[in-house]
This record gives sequence, C-alpha cells and structure tokens, in this order.
Amino acid sequence: MQTKPLTNEQLRAQAPSIFSENPIEGVSDKYAFVPTYSVLDTFRHAGYYPIMAGESRVRNHENKGYQKHIIQFRSLEHLLRPSANEEYADIVLTNSHNRTSSFSVDLAIFRLVCANMLVVPSHTFSHHSIIHAGFNFEKIHTAIDEVTSHMPCIQEEIETFKAIELSVAEQHSFAKAALDIRFDKEVHSVDFKEFLHVQRDEDEAPTLWNVFNRVQEAIIRGGIKGSNKVTGKTFTSKAITAIDANLKMNKELFSIVQMVADLKTPSLMIAA
Repeated sequence: MQTKPLTNEQLRAQAPSIFSENPIEGVSDKYAFVPTYSVLDTFRHAGYYPIMAGESRVRNHENKGYQKHIIQFRSLEHLLRPSANEEYADIVLTNSHNRTSSFSVDLAIFRLVCANMLVVPSHTFSHHSIIHAGFNFEKIHTAIDEVTSHMPCIQEEIETFKAIELSVAEQHSFAKAALDIRFDKEVHSVDFKEFLHVQRDEDEAPTLWNVFNRVQEAIIRGGIKGSNKVTGKTFTSKAITAIDANLKMNKELFSIVQMVADLKTPSLMIAA
C-alpha cells in the first residue's frame, strides 16, 4: 500500500495544535516557545517525511490548540519502496504548547500487515527529550541521528524475536504480564487468553514476534471482554487513543518482549 507524505495543510487538518503560533497563556518568562511546525523541514531535510499526525483530546477548553500532539515520520527510502519490508523503522515526535511536555523523539516500528505502530522504550537507545528552554535546531538534528543510528540494531532484534518460538505456557505467561499493563487486576476480571486470539494468518505461528503483535493489537485497539469486580458489570475495552497512554503501554510491552528474548537466548538457558 502506497503511503504518501503529508503536506503542512494535511498536517494542520489532522492536528491543528502543531501550528500554534504562541504558547498557552500563563507560561513563565523562562519558557521558550518553539512551534512544532518549525521543525518539520528539519526532518524533511534529514530524509524523513510526516505520514501521520494526531493530537490529544482536551477537557479544558483553554488547552484547545495547545495540547500534546504526535507526528510519525518515515524515511524517503521506505516511502519509495513501500512493500519492500514487512516492518519499517520510523521516527515519532511528540510535543505540546501548554507546558505539559517537551519535544520527545522516539523510535517506532510500523508493521504493514496490521498497520500497528510499536514504540521502542527509550532505555534501548539514546532517547531525546528536548526542553523548550535553550532549544536549538542542532538538538533536533542530534536526536534524529541518534534514533536512526539505532534502527539497524532494533531491526536485528526483531529478527531474533521472529526466530524464537514460545510454548503454550510461555505464551500464557506473556499474556498475564501484558494484562497488568492494561488492566487493574484488583478491579477488573479479564481472561488473559483474550490477548492471544489470532486475527490473521501471518500471526498464527507461536513466535515471540507474532505473540507480541497479537497482544499489542489487543491492548491498543481494544475489544477485550471482562467484568468489573466491584459492580459485577461486564465491559469491552476501548481502543487506547490518548497519546501518553499509547506510548507508555507500547514501551512497557516492548520491554517485556526484550526480557523474554533474553531468557530464551541459548547462552542464558540451562543446559539439559
């Protein structure tokens, strides 16, 4: 499927807060306002083009136009060859203009078969959170360079995940760990097997990578059935649309995958 870069006009339609011309009222004199749209061309000149954008919903009307927003960038190489790989390493930028966050640059893996974005936790590479005070564009360049330099390592790691098979017991353990990320077990009663349903033929084999994707899709897209232990009412989980919650759950889940991979590495296993 062909993915086309978004123009500034298309970005504005998806997330108007990207183009805020000033910060929210009440910021201190030390707050250095840096509009998100001002860094778009920095990414483009580095060979990364915006393909998705979104912004948080606001409960307080005063935050409208200044809320947290997210932009996903993909390399020109991958845009020109959209079907060359099963996954693509992308860059994700988040920012806000209401003092709630700084510029953050993350590495994400986008899986074509299910259109899932899997965000890599920052402890695996030099994560960049760039505060507004003392901002300069060189920091954005450095962040892009750091993230892109780590992409080959993550892609090798994914190949390792694909080569690791999980037993039924290991799949169950993985799903139980994921349940703690999504639900409060003191309040919610959920069958962990809900996370393991196979949605497509590509995820049938019990590899660590496939199980990870099954679980991640169930967490982020919702549809998990359960009940409330307090009220006794049944529920079906909703999709995770909040930017912070989406990124947090993605990173925590990826960390679990990495721990499982470490445990399954032959050099760490007890000889029979």
